[in-house]
Amino acid sequence: MPQRKISHLAEFFGAILVSMAMNTSRYPEAAEATRTPERRYKVKHQRILIVEDDRLSLIVLCQLLTAQGFEILQSSEGWVGINRARNEQPDLIVMDIKLPDISGLDATLLLKKDDQTKAIPVIAVTACVTAEDKANALKSGCAAYITKPVNIGNLLRTVESFLPSSPP
Repeated sequence: MPQRKISHLAEFFGAILVSMAMNTSRYPEAAEATRTPERRYKVKHQRILIVEDDRLSLIVLCQLLTAQGFEILQSSEGWVGINRARNEQPDLIVMDIKLPDISGLDATLLLKKDDQTKAIPVIAVTACVTAEDKANALKSGCAAYITKPVNIGNLLRTVESFLPSSPP
């Protein structure tokens, strides 16, 4: 199957997953936000950087958080994510642990040592599920740890817990 068709399929299935999740979640406002584009960008205006190399996971996370009113920045590589965090100063970072160029743990350590980015909370969202993986993520500076497959309610509660109620 050509790469272009795979990309379109990933986007299609990502949209279906988000739609299904929104219609069955305890976040009814999320479903409404997906139906009213003018509301989508007026809700929060807080910026979240998602660093995720898996295309389908990235699409799902982007659509889910956009539907909640967040502005999304994205990167599929750790070094690019570090630079985007430095340059664009997001309010929160959602970081995968297994990235192609640098581990999410090492990227988080670098972000936490940098005066420009050390105050930005980092949430690890990963398929690494052992107690040791969680301990390593928290030790590296991640403020929270969420395993894949992601529980949507847990993700949204965690994201909201690290962001101010009203944007500046």
